[in-house]
Amino acid sequence: MPIFQQEVLCPFCFTGFPASEVRFRCVNPSCTGSAPDQLFGRLRGGGAPVMGHVITPPKASILRAMRLPDVAVCDVCQVESHHRLCAECHFDLPHDVGQIDQRIIAIIGGRNTGKSHYIVTLVNRLKNEVGANFNFSVHMIGEDTRHRWRDDFYGPLYEQHTVLQATRPGAVDARVKAPLIFRLTLEGTFGKRAINLSFFDTAGEDMKSVDNLSVQARYISRADGIIFLLDPLQIESVRQQLPGANLPVADRDSAPDEIVERLVELFETQLHLGQRDHIKTPVAFTLSKIDALFPILDPSSALRRAGGGEHFGALDLRDVNSVSGEMRDYLSAWMGAGFCSVIEKHFTAYNYFAVSSLGEPPGPDQRLRTVAPFRVEDPFLWILHQLNLVKATKGR
Repeated sequence: MPIFQQEVLCPFCFTGFPASEVRFRCVNPSCTGSAPDQLFGRLRGGGAPVMGHVITPPKASILRAMRLPDVAVCDVCQVESHHRLCAECHFDLPHDVGQIDQRIIAIIGGRNTGKSHYIVTLVNRLKNEVGANFNFSVHMIGEDTRHRWRDDFYGPLYEQHTVLQATRPGAVDARVKAPLIFRLTLEGTFGKRAINLSFFDTAGEDMKSVDNLSVQARYISRADGIIFLLDPLQIESVRQQLPGANLPVADRDSAPDEIVERLVELFETQLHLGQRDHIKTPVAFTLSKIDALFPILDPSSALRRAGGGEHFGALDLRDVNSVSGEMRDYLSAWMGAGFCSVIEKHFTAYNYFAVSSLGEPPGPDQRLRTVAPFRVEDPFLWILHQLNLVKATKGR
């Protein structure tokens, strides 16, 4: 009879490995075993930094090998360590890895779709108004997340009211290869439940080819849900209807139809899907910068209606379906029926959304009068509902 070990999924390199293969790092400052860590440096894309000795725990009994060890003794200095590492990349694993649900939410999109702005406004909404409505709390896990959140996201946008700098490709800035990890704690009928959420802020350049996707964003095929941001200002028919707007330079590589095709190809390659297989990962196809389209939307459009206030403790499916249906009609009109046809033929769990992270375009100095996110939580709440983490109602 085979013995099934607990598997650990690394939130940094997305490799699954048996619990018995976990490594530890010695953090004793007096230990003489410090050395360049080649595995850690390779994932970060730089040189191998000198780090504490990597400890390989001795082989345990079959019963103990099935469980994730919580301590190891350094074979150099004989001091105990509780700092567990991924066996493949040597990143520190979260302290509760293997003991708590780990969910990967991939936030992807082409260049200038506003992924960084979306992440910071979404998390801020979840920590405040949305968390209060749904009776959950959100806090950060790990010093890397706290520092990046403060220095690269919240500080510049909410405290300095400046537009965030474009995320650099993973090959240039290795920090973007590591996720921002947040703890979501939900209070439900049967008590408290906590999960760790991993968010990734990929550069648009990493979406320009399937090869880049496979190397820089391998987490996509492991994701539990995907929020796929699409830039409406890269749709040619939309650009023609907004002649006086301050439009970004046209970039065919960021056109929504080409990026969706790359995503389909990535899934087919990574998951070895056959012609009749469908992609089961929930995907929220989300038009960003919807505020820029208000001049060409019908005055009674559901896309103009703020949705966050309607989701009190449960996702309002009537509102979500209303927006999704109208969004599909607009996309078909702007890009042709073939765009939505590709989505509907390859995905089983999908919906269309429209959001604005900032609420209004920045001034010529790239500063903002205020930050007023619009419907940013809708795609995320829908994915949580798909994962059976929040309930839904059919609205009024």
